Amino acid sequence: MTDRTRHSRSADKRATESPSLNLTSMLDVCFLLLIFFMLTAAFAVGEGVLPAEMPAGPTPVANLTDPQPPLRIALRSLGGEDVSIQLVGSSNPPTDFNDLSRSLRAMQHRPDQPTGAYLPTDPIDIVPDRTVHWTHVLNAYNAAVRAGYVNVRFAAAH
Repeated sequence: MTDRTRHSRSADKRATESPSLNLTSMLDVCFLLLIFFMLTAAFAVGEGVLPAEMPAGPTPVANLTDPQPPLRIALRSLGGEDVSIQLVGSSNPPTDFNDLSRSLRAMQHRPDQPTGAYLPTDPIDIVPDRTVHWTHVLNAYNAAVRAGYVNVRFAAAH
């Protein structure tokens, strides 16, 4: 066999072989990216989860001889998106949820307001009627939390 014949056979072999890729490096990079994104992902709180926690430890009591009834926020539907807000025990009904938050804060016993009748740990009952939109119920809940109360609960209408 001549050198020319050997050379042409090896050239034919190279021409018929398909090129192959080394996938090891690419798979390593993919797994590193996967691990990176799994470790750095921040998961959001699911919609509909209320960030309410029960108080830990004993509940301070302002006056043991004269216990206060729980604060009650009554919500009544006026049709459509309109809602009536009534703070039971308050002479002035709140006009909106910001006013509700201010009224609840004014009723709270704090160092800067020692005449307030309710502690931040006293219960607040939100009592909506059956036709009130849940948006209004959550707005009432948020108003109570903004006012500094930590024991906000939902009650059924009587």
